[in-house]
Amino acid sequence: MRTKSLLIGAVATAGFVVIARLTAFQPAHDEVAAPAPLPPPPAGPEAVPAEGEISVVTLLGEMADLAHLSRLPRARFSAGLAASTDRRSRSPDDGEAWFANDDFVTDTQANLVRVEARPDGGKRYVLLDVRGPGAVLRLWTATPVGTLRVHVDDQERPVLEAPMAALLRGDVLPFVAPLAHVTARGHNLYFPIPYRTRCVVTTDDIVSPDPFTGKPTAKLYYQIGYRSYAADQAANVRPFSADELARGAHALHRVATLLRAATPAAASGPVTTADVATANVEPDQPSITKLIAPPGGGRITQLRLATAERAPDKLRATMLTMRFDGEETVRVPLVDFFGTGPGVAGYTSLPMTIGEDGALTCRFPMPFRERAEIQISRQTAGSVDIRGDVAFEPAAFSDDSLLFHAGWRPRQVVRTRPYRDWHVGTIEGRGHLVGTLLNVENGAGTAWWGEGDEKLYVDGGSFPAIFGTGTEDYFGYAWSSGEVFAHPYHAQTRAPANGFGGAFSMNRFHVLDPIPFDKSLRFDLEIWHWSDTALAIDATLYWYDFQDRQSAATSDSRRPAR
Repeated sequence: MRTKSLLIGAVATAGFVVIARLTAFQPAHDEVAAPAPLPPPPAGPEAVPAEGEISVVTLLGEMADLAHLSRLPRARFSAGLAASTDRRSRSPDDGEAWFANDDFVTDTQANLVRVEARPDGGKRYVLLDVRGPGAVLRLWTATPVGTLRVHVDDQERPVLEAPMAALLRGDVLPFVAPLAHVTARGHNLYFPIPYRTRCVVTTDDIVSPDPFTGKPTAKLYYQIGYRSYAADQAANVRPFSADELARGAHALHRVATLLRAATPAAASGPVTTADVATANVEPDQPSITKLIAPPGGGRITQLRLATAERAPDKLRATMLTMRFDGEETVRVPLVDFFGTGPGVAGYTSLPMTIGEDGALTCRFPMPFRERAEIQISRQTAGSVDIRGDVAFEPAAFSDDSLLFHAGWRPRQVVRTRPYRDWHVGTIEGRGHLVGTLLNVENGAGTAWWGEGDEKLYVDGGSFPAIFGTGTEDYFGYAWSSGEVFAHPYHAQTRAPANGFGGAFSMNRFHVLDPIPFDKSLRFDLEIWHWSDTALAIDATLYWYDFQDRQSAATSDSRRPAR
């Protein structure tokens, strides 16, 4: 018996105060101010959450704590996305309409919830209207404009009101960088806004400067990521308010500090370190490191490797494989596993870091009950010198513990006409998606390739539970920017110096916003290119799910699901 698999395409492989009604300063899209200094740590005792509480305090606690991803949450939830997705996309059976690309709000193309008339004659653009209990987790836009208002639990007065541009730039306390930030023209805010019965998010304007002409244009691109809990969790929710924000001041300061340093919460137990070292990894001489768990279970907290090799083809042919309690859960090319590819490109995020010296670090926690195995092997002739170490600690392996997985969708050359959905992978089991790496080689002299929307189907649904607005939007940037950037949750590590021809590499890690599934998760990505051409593309997915504990010794997470 086997409970899950990754189907890789056709291949089985100080008291804070919300500052509202600020005078918005709209910089050029590529103008990013230095992060504002963090306010001093607040005085007074830190809030202690009640058992089962869902609040600003508890959700902030997840933002720099990777360990929460390695177990099922006590309160299960589903992930949702409200976005300016073109509403003509209704069914895969609709031909080209399924790939409709006007993923923005206009006064005549209302790709949003609804538009309401205001008493003053203006308009109220409703971006999100969802029944609770739940929490907003992420706001993204390519066109920050107007005043953003968030209403919870049918309150007439908004609990958050601020110019959208200032808020998502990090100019509104306490939503400072890196909670709010601009990356390659994309405006982002990662911050929990819990609600008990309902949440409504609006703006009062959609006209902003076109980034290429500077002329006003009535187009609003947006995404709002949220989670929804079962109705019986309503009593556990402490809705967002100024008081709740003040109650979470200690947690906010700690999390913002950790994220600025791209450092996750510290390990909880005594750490043991083992060498992962070999002079020469060759096809018939893999490097194998075996770990035995302390009594009750263990957890890898950090894997560090280093190599002087820089040839992308040799690195791509060097595979990292991991097994936990007899189950293979990771099989990814060495550098790709660490969030970029096919060669080394330095960047820093919360779960992954690649140093300028080529040092590769993974901080995703990896629980195991009895034993773990790390193997590095060569798929083609030649050798690679690799050295490193792995740190692990005692950690109880319980009924809610999940195994870490990573699966690679190998490189494929794909024609861009007709439009198509490229199948990244299908995961079967119960757990949550926590990250995506995408590598693209675009042809010389061609146009922007990344208009394609991400489409994530959960538990066999016929329509995507997550339906995005464009490839770069999913990865947190905008306007086909070739800017290289790094943030604790997302990065573009590689892009051509000029134009769109060449290699792109980007990642996104779902730390606050994992995407849960109870049976399966299918990830498709539109291949939507302005040119009739071909591109080469590959991807890696990261996720946690249950081990098949009845047949752990023989199960293989990479066998075809069907």
